[in-house]
Amino acid sequence: MYMTKIVKVFFQIVYTVFSKLIPVNQQKIVIASYRDNNINENFKNVYDELIKQPHLKIVLLFRKSESGFLGKFFYINYLLRTLYHIATCKVLLLDDYYYPLYLIKKRSETKVVQIWHACGAFKKFGHSIKDKQGGPSSAYLKVVPVHSNYDVAIVSSEEAIGPFSEAFNMPKQKILATGVPRTDFFYSEKYICEVKKRFHEEYPELKNKVKVLYAPTYRGGVNKQHGEHFLLNHETLFRHLDPQHYELFINVHPYMRKTSFGEENISEKFTLYELMILSDVLVTDYSSVIFEYSLLNKPMFFYCPDLENYLQERDFYYPFHEFAPGPIRTKMEPLIEDLKNVSLDKTQTDFRSFSKRFMNRCDGHSTERVVSLILSLLNEGERVFEI
Repeated sequence: MYMTKIVKVFFQIVYTVFSKLIPVNQQKIVIASYRDNNINENFKNVYDELIKQPHLKIVLLFRKSESGFLGKFFYINYLLRTLYHIATCKVLLLDDYYYPLYLIKKRSETKVVQIWHACGAFKKFGHSIKDKQGGPSSAYLKVVPVHSNYDVAIVSSEEAIGPFSEAFNMPKQKILATGVPRTDFFYSEKYICEVKKRFHEEYPELKNKVKVLYAPTYRGGVNKQHGEHFLLNHETLFRHLDPQHYELFINVHPYMRKTSFGEENISEKFTLYELMILSDVLVTDYSSVIFEYSLLNKPMFFYCPDLENYLQERDFYYPFHEFAPGPIRTKMEPLIEDLKNVSLDKTQTDFRSFSKRFMNRCDGHSTERVVSLILSLLNEGERVFEI
């Protein structure tokens, strides 16, 4: 904690120097994340629309955080350089926790929009898990007030406003149900056809197989995946399922992408949203991927052998057994039976009520609304943004 306090003071000094010497560029937008080293699907649609405005100056700050003493040292140096851009931009767009923002007293001219990387409201996070394992301690929050300095946060539906307000310790009126821009992908027939064509050309042998997408939640901090083992893998699955008829896609969380799964790993060639389109069924545990997947009306199964421990350590905003849109299995055998008997007929599944509750603003026009919000913040006082 002592070193954290020193870092905070240093960051505050650097930011103050920039903000005193350099005025805010009224047309500057910074898009920042340490989930990826390049612009990700959380921002892609928004970025593609913003660059159509020739008068805007858009700065991308994408770099994954690093572990180890030297890695942290160089990463802190990088974050210090980002303070210049944070101090001089009119709008800052984020999609996750962003450490340097919580250490400074942000100048009022700069507006921060949190475009969170997960839809809906499922497992607790942020201030909702204060003093719990995996969450910030009360003592830490006094030094580093996480999720502070946000002016606006966007969510996928009105239902998510309450949980996000709690998680961000933020007034509900500052959380807007605009829908999440990246979900517009599911409403683009052209893009979906292109993805399917590319997949079938590269993997023609998988065309008639049942394609199972396994997308587990992330366990651990930014630099640590607990155990770094999946609860479900090819070897376990194909002891019970015929590999001639089933194929398993494993989606790798951004914080784990340095882990190697071999050259032919499909998740290295297709994004998570593309894998959702290509798959026939989802297996997960506590991942928020279920919200986007509900838009596709495909079957979902929950494999949760550590459910009781997870409830104690993390917990959920809703009772899990009532909330999960699919059967919950704590042992492998019933999950295998689920997959053997799965019906791929979309008329046999219906997630419309679940999707309407948690995803009703994700209608193919989310990007349009979010870009309108950003432009209204750039031209503050000239017009009022409406959802």
